[in-house]
Amino acid sequence: MTSKIPILPKKDPEMLHYMEKKLGGVKVQSQKQFLDHDRKVLRFYCEFQSRPFIITYFLADDTVEVLEVHTQNDGYDSFTKLLARRKLPETNDVKQPGQAFIGDNYLTCNEIMPDSEINCFGHLLKILGVDEYTQAYYAKTYSRNFPLGGHYPPLPRDRVSQDVPPHTNLMGGERDSLGYIKRLVPHRPKVDEFKALDNDKKILRFTARFNTRVPED
Repeated sequence: MTSKIPILPKKDPEMLHYMEKKLGGVKVQSQKQFLDHDRKVLRFYCEFQSRPFIITYFLADDTVEVLEVHTQNDGYDSFTKLLARRKLPETNDVKQPGQAFIGDNYLTCNEIMPDSEINCFGHLLKILGVDEYTQAYYAKTYSRNFPLGGHYPPLPRDRVSQDVPPHTNLMGGERDSLGYIKRLVPHRPKVDEFKALDNDKKILRFTARFNTRVPED
């Protein structure tokens, strides 16, 4: 006699997913993404109209933050952020009533390419480089080679020696003239307290006459 091999019923993946979710064994995709990529950040160094920016991409929830990079005396207001942390829509076109709203599709990390531009509400930010973690992440996940790079502050200008002009003795003392050189609104010169206390109520008197023979003088 030959024994029959029992045929096992095929598993229904949808039913299996339903039962696991009913028993609390299935994680929501957004929750799984948050747990897998919590505190993992991609950093892109970009440029727009010769101005440096840093794009920070949070893998936990696909949000983006755009920071402005300022240097000393760069001539721009020191705003810290061009865009606060939020999801970046692929387009910012205003649709007609009844059509799709702004930002139906949002930027994800798999859409970012080397030497590409990221549209941040009309600001086309050109990617110049990334940090080491971002380079390793794209090379391992998407086989894309992003160049390493960053923003380097400009070199300080050469110090110029300040030449003090000689005092002309026409008005005030030398200390008064130096006050106008060092400040736009000079401070009042400090009085030598020891000299004032030592010579208090001491007065020198002199008699003089014109040293001339011209009567008109």
